[in-house]
Amino acid sequence: MRKSVAPFLVFLVSFFAPHALADIAAIHADALPQETAILAALDDAKQLEPYSHSWTNDWKYPVSKEDVATRLAKDLGFLSLALKNHPDNAELLLLTGLVARYAYNLDLEGSYDTAISVLGRAQKLVPSDMRAPWFRATLLCQTTQPKAGADEFLSIEGGHVWDQLPVAFWDDYMECASVTSMPAHILRAADHLAQLHAPSSEMRNFLANGARKRFDPFDAKKEYQPKEVWRGASTGENVEFTSTTCGVRIRAHGDWSIDQLGLTKGSCVAYFSTGPYNATAHNLRPSVVLLVKQPEGNETLAEFSKKFLKDGTFQSFSLSQCPAATCIAMKGVQPGMYGKDGDGHGRIVVFERNQPDFPGLMFESPLEMPKPGATGGTQFYRPSQIQQRIPGKLYYLVMLDAAASIEEPALKDFDFFLENLTVE
Repeated sequence: MRKSVAPFLVFLVSFFAPHALADIAAIHADALPQETAILAALDDAKQLEPYSHSWTNDWKYPVSKEDVATRLAKDLGFLSLALKNHPDNAELLLLTGLVARYAYNLDLEGSYDTAISVLGRAQKLVPSDMRAPWFRATLLCQTTQPKAGADEFLSIEGGHVWDQLPVAFWDDYMECASVTSMPAHILRAADHLAQLHAPSSEMRNFLANGARKRFDPFDAKKEYQPKEVWRGASTGENVEFTSTTCGVRIRAHGDWSIDQLGLTKGSCVAYFSTGPYNATAHNLRPSVVLLVKQPEGNETLAEFSKKFLKDGTFQSFSLSQCPAATCIAMKGVQPGMYGKDGDGHGRIVVFERNQPDFPGLMFESPLEMPKPGATGGTQFYRPSQIQQRIPGKLYYLVMLDAAASIEEPALKDFDFFLENLTVE
């Protein structure tokens, strides 16, 4: 029984005319057993790939669906028989897996299991060859398991230099990223394809344009609601807050209180109270604050940092981990600030980051396909809009405010915050 495909992918295939994705071009004919039936199946797969690369419920191709299904079934039969004589020929396993994937898109019984099996065997024979996981990732992205497919695509990408991966790989990658809601990954893949001088593709242009529309331009004059800018997720005992707009992901302990989380007057603010801790006379809650903003005019990072060094005396300190190439790290003392609980002992860390080529990329991860409803039928999913990153260079400030009598636990909270701070 066929595993249903992602609805968005069905729409794409139905909307566009067949195009030569040329996954089959990755098969090395000279490495196959030079037998007539095998080479004939390869030639047939090349002819049928434009009609079988993806499943469609609106067949509008010049060749009938029945004819394509019949030919692929015969090809798959010949290749399966050939594997009995050549079980350790990795190229034959790859070809069989690819033809089985095409057959799956024509609803041929057992083709999915065949594809998964032979591609697994090919990968065991040649673990360093990226084609078996690539073909499997594309198949998974066409089923109800697109997240597993996207994870495999990301794993392949992470292990290879991008310009050594085939054009067809990046086309398949783009389609999978569209199903799993990763618009920044779509745009980077499109850029890779442009640099590889890939021929123009209607599908590719459609996906890239759609990805660009997912990002709402930043408006420095707008008062954003926190939910427009920040999204939270539990990670067990901790909570993560991610903001593509601010170019940052932060982690807080679950028992910290959130005093402010927003974007006001063009500046991002995340304000947490940690503790409480037993001070000399009271229970006190240290404050950990993150501020993100554009520099004002020609303001340097040093000038920006001095705005926060006016009250008390300050000296530099060694920072164990800096989220950027260079940090300005200062510790300060404000005499008598907390009365019986001691002087104010603060920490300030300031750094800058330039705008990345593809803002939001670091914070994207593949989404699961929505579960079918109780009544069954097609499920429609409309991905949410993403607020675009504040453009240009950004200055980041991380600040601790604590009394001397609770400095030790406060510094542990501050170090935890810095160690778990991710910045684009």
